[in-house]
Amino acid sequence: MRGYGQYCPIALGAEVFAERWTPIILRNVFVGCHRFGEILEGAPGLSRSVLVQRLRRLERDGVVQRERRGRAVEYHLTDCGMELIEVCTALGVWGARWREVPPEYLDPYLALWMLSRLIDPATLPRRRIVVRFDLTDGSRPDRYWLLLTRSGNEVCAQPPGFDDDGIVTVDTAWLVRWYSGTVSLAAAQRAGGITVAAPPWLVRELAGWGRLSPFADVLPARRATATAGG
Repeated sequence: MRGYGQYCPIALGAEVFAERWTPIILRNVFVGCHRFGEILEGAPGLSRSVLVQRLRRLERDGVVQRERRGRAVEYHLTDCGMELIEVCTALGVWGARWREVPPEYLDPYLALWMLSRLIDPATLPRRRIVVRFDLTDGSRPDRYWLLLTRSGNEVCAQPPGFDDDGIVTVDTAWLVRWYSGTVSLAAAQRAGGITVAAPPWLVRELAGWGRLSPFADVLPARRATATAGG
């Protein structure tokens, strides 16, 4: 990315932060993706070569540091990088308030992937939980499994080899609305957007997971205007 050639702090900061894919990479590292493949999994459309370039630039600018863990390489945010997360969060609040999500941006895998990263394994009521998501809108694949364990969480496009604890039937739009916190699980069920076949303890967990997005409490400007207008 070419620099702006300006001394303005906004221009200097934008040279690091505003390069394409950089905010997504920072977001992924912040939610616990420390290895190259993990960062890539949470950024559909990002090529390996571009990720290599961005990580090198972020390391050079002191935003991330590269650490060896045995034979593996991990990337962690520095103090400088953690301050940029505040910028990411502010940008997310603005996006949630002022931007509409185009239908073609809706991605069931990414919604479940983000959910898997936000669920703290230490809070799970059981050692392992398997939730199957059946998508009704023709998405391919049309079925995912959310596998949650005390050692880590993952999203599977193939059966993980364990019995399902519950089944959620939903289309992609309702899935994203529930994950992002714009509609509660109970409201989605009443509207017929989500059907849950699960024991009561898992229904309670699902209801809580729908509030984990850091932007769940951001009221979109269009809804705020409608509310103010009565």
